[in-house]
Amino acid sequence: MIAVERYNYIMERLKERETIGSKELSRELNVSEATVRRDLEGLERDGKLVRVRSGARRVDGNARQAEIIDHTQPILFRGHNEHADAKRAVAKRAATFVHDGDCIFIDGGTSLAPLIDYLSGKRIKIVTHNIRIVLNLKDPAADIFLVGGYYKSHHATTVGYYGENMISQFHFDHAFFGCSGVNLEQQVAFNNDIDTIPMKKMAMKTAEHKYLLIDASKLSETAYCRFCSINDFDYVICNSSREDENCPANFLFV
Repeated sequence: MIAVERYNYIMERLKERETIGSKELSRELNVSEATVRRDLEGLERDGKLVRVRSGARRVDGNARQAEIIDHTQPILFRGHNEHADAKRAVAKRAATFVHDGDCIFIDGGTSLAPLIDYLSGKRIKIVTHNIRIVLNLKDPAADIFLVGGYYKSHHATTVGYYGENMISQFHFDHAFFGCSGVNLEQQVAFNNDIDTIPMKKMAMKTAEHKYLLIDASKLSETAYCRFCSINDFDYVICNSSREDENCPANFLFV
C-alpha cells in the first residue's frame, strides 16, 4: 500500500472514531509503527489530524481551524527538523569527499539539504533536483545547475523525462543520494516515491563515486519501491551504528 492510500485509510478510520492508536494502524495497514508515525506526522502538518500519545486524534470544527492557522511551515521544509543534528553530521562528513573542480550530484530529500552548507564555499559544480538546496544558498562559490521537470511539492523535487535527460548529460565525480529506508538483511535501499527512482538511477549511472546518506532511524525501514542494493555505493554514511545489525563494510559511521 503506497503512502497516499495509507493516508486515505487513516482519515477514513478517523471519520469512524475520534482517536486511533499507532499500534492498531500498524496492524491494520501491515506496516511498521515507524511508518505509521511518519504518516501521522505528515497528516498533522497538513492540518488533517492532531497527534496524541501513541496515536492520533480527529480534527473537527474550531480545532481544525486552529490547526490550519498554526500551520505556517512551508511545504518545502516539511521534515527538515526531524533528526536534524544527525543529518547535519552525516552531511558534514559527506562533504569531505568533495574538492575544488569536482562536479557533483545532490539527490532530493531533507537528508541531503544540509550538504549545501558545507559545499557552497567550494569551487565546484552542483547538479540537483532538490529545491531545498537552492533555497538554502547564500552567495555560493559553487556553480549550481537546477534540474528541470515536473515539480513535486511534497518532496520539493523535480522529476520526469526532461530531468533524466539533463542528468544524463553530466559526468559526476561524486553523487550523493537519500532514501526512505535501508533493510540490512536484504541489503537494499528503499524509496517511497517511485517517480524519483529514474532520476536517482540516471545519476548513479553517470557518477564515478556514489554515497548514500541516512540517519540511523532509517535502518531496517522499507518502502514500496526498491531503489538499489546498498553495495552499489562507495559508502553508506550514517550517524550511528546499531550493535544488533551486521552492517556491511561500506558503512561509514559518524
